Amino acid sequence: MKKFLKWLAIILILLVLALFIAAKVISKPLPKGIEGQAAEILTDKILDRLNKPAWDSLNYIGWTFFRGAHHYDWDKKNNKATVTWEENDVILDLDDWYNNSKAFSKGGIERTGQDRIDAIEKAWGYWCNDSFWLYAPFKLRDPGIKRSLIKQDGKEGLLVTYESGGTTPGDSYLWWVDETGLPTSFDMWTSIIPIKGINATWIDWKELPGGALIAESHEMGPMLMDLSGIKAGSSAENYVKITD
Repeated sequence: MKKFLKWLAIILILLVLALFIAAKVISKPLPKGIEGQAAEILTDKILDRLNKPAWDSLNYIGWTFFRGAHHYDWDKKNNKATVTWEENDVILDLDDWYNNSKAFSKGGIERTGQDRIDAIEKAWGYWCNDSFWLYAPFKLRDPGIKRSLIKQDGKEGLLVTYESGGTTPGDSYLWWVDETGLPTSFDMWTSIIPIKGINATWIDWKELPGGALIAESHEMGPMLMDLSGIKAGSSAENYVKITD
C-alpha cells in the first residue's frame, strides 16, 4: 500500500508539472497597447453598437448561468440582485453587499451569523463572475479601468485592464470586434485561468427591450457557457422573455 501511495503521489506531481508546462507553452504574453484618443474612439464604437444608453435605462433583467446552476434577478434601478442556487436565495445589495445583503434558505428562513456571511460571500463571488459574462462590454468605462489600442495581424483590438474593483483586480481582456464595433471575442489574462491569453467568444447577440444588445453564448475551448432564460423589462411585473 505504501508503495502504491508513493507512486500515486509521483504520478500526481508529474501531472501537475505537465499541466503547468502546457499552460506556459500555450499561454500568450500580455500585449502592450497605446492609451489615448484611438483607444477611446474604439471604446465609443463598441458602446454605440451595443446601445449603452438603452442598457443604462433598463431597469430589470434576469438570467440563468452555468448550466442552469445559478439564477439571477437584477433590479438595476435599485442596484439589488437576487442570486438563487441550490438551497439559497441571497438578496445582494450591490452598493454594500457585505453589510446590507440578506440570505435565505429555500424554505424562506433568513440565515444569520456565519451562515449568512458564508452565503452572501458565495453569492458575491458568483455575481462578480456570472454578471461579467452578461454585460462586460458595457463596463468599458467603469472607474479603475485602463484602455489601450492593440494592433495585431491587421486588426485593431481594445485592451482593458481592471486595476481595481470586483474580486480579481489586475485581470486584462483584449476585445476583438467586427467592422461595426460588435464584439466577437476576447483574449483573457486572468488570475484564475492558468492559460494566459485564452480566447472566449461573444456570439448569439440578442436585443433587449429598448434596444441594448447582449451575447447569449460564450465558447472557451471545449467549454460552452450559455446564458438562458433571459428576460428584461422596465419593472419586475413586465419582464419580457428573450430566450428559453
